Amino acid sequence: MTTVRVPNEMSRFFINLNKITYHLGLPNLWIDDVDAPLPLKKIHKGLRFAMNVIILLFMMSEWAAFLTQSNLTEKQATDRLMFGFSHPTLFSYVLAVEYHQERITNMLHKLAMVLKEEYNDKDIERKMVRKAMSNAAGFACLFMMALIFYGYDGIMQVIRGDGTFTTVITFWPDVTEISYAASITRVATYFIWCVFMTRVCAVYCLVIPTTVCLSHQFKNLQSYFYSLEDIFNEEMEQTELEKKYEEAFKVGIKMHSKTLECTKDYQTAFNVIVSNQVLTTVGVLVLLMSQMVDSERTLENVLSIVTTGSAMLISTGFFMWNAGDVTVEAAELATAVYCSGWAHCQHSAPRVRRLLVITMMQAQKPVVIWALGIVELSYQSYVSIVKSSYSVFSVLY
Repeated sequence: MTTVRVPNEMSRFFINLNKITYHLGLPNLWIDDVDAPLPLKKIHKGLRFAMNVIILLFMMSEWAAFLTQSNLTEKQATDRLMFGFSHPTLFSYVLAVEYHQERITNMLHKLAMVLKEEYNDKDIERKMVRKAMSNAAGFACLFMMALIFYGYDGIMQVIRGDGTFTTVITFWPDVTEISYAASITRVATYFIWCVFMTRVCAVYCLVIPTTVCLSHQFKNLQSYFYSLEDIFNEEMEQTELEKKYEEAFKVGIKMHSKTLECTKDYQTAFNVIVSNQVLTTVGVLVLLMSQMVDSERTLENVLSIVTTGSAMLISTGFFMWNAGDVTVEAAELATAVYCSGWAHCQHSAPRVRRLLVITMMQAQKPVVIWALGIVELSYQSYVSIVKSSYSVFSVLY
């Protein structure tokens, strides 16, 4: 694919975001190679593969803990179940990005550069970049706080003298063992877990801004069609004005078609992520609520539970709120098409009206992002998921 080099805020944002996610363990997802020596790129690829193997062994160790660990507190037993359930789904996020690397790269190229060549509302672009940055940064901070507080909880268990530095439950060592080898293994396990979750955080910081970008692209399309009426304010012959308007209207149709292609690419590339996010959210919230009921009321316990629950709620919210914005903004496009100035056409009126009707019919088709093939990502669905989590907890407890 030929690289189109048009500097704009959105492309610069995704270039910088790609550098961050690349160094956090994801593949290169931009059309240009990352600015690094070839040996370092080969090392990065090898480290990604090695980390995938280590994480698989790490998860197998967690599953084996169901057979070997029997001296667990209520909180540790719930953590074992929660991590054993959630870690495979979270790991699938990383694998999905690696599998759809080329599709994601092409989608980002279209959204950030190709579509912006045709028309780019600078005000909408600035709002998109601000929202994407604030969403990604806010989530990343909360996500890292959850990891830190789990480590803090383990440290406090050691300081109080009533436990060991236990954060993630693995098949060995036993939670009560206090040997040097056991302590070193627990610390190493915690750092492996942090690296694993950092890669997952990188996936979130990719998907959330991409969803924001997609919703704002529909806003950009609306602005384009509204701007077409200004053509008739130019001092030209009526036939020339109508010809210019018709050509510009066809450009808008092509932009809409490319935007819908990006939406389909988003659904395909991130389907595993958004689907598993819904399942993980319900499962983790139920387990966290049960943990809050059964575990000891200490500050470190509360902090780890609250930050983890908040991270899950906010991450799912960012997915579903921004995906809901895609549906809302796409639904507004038909109005913008109708207000594009077609009524000023005289000589080409029949032909323009046919174009108008076909375009409006296409724009009126709902643009919906689905999870699991049945859950519409929207504001209403988000509330339903949170309510259903509490309902499941109420039935079980």
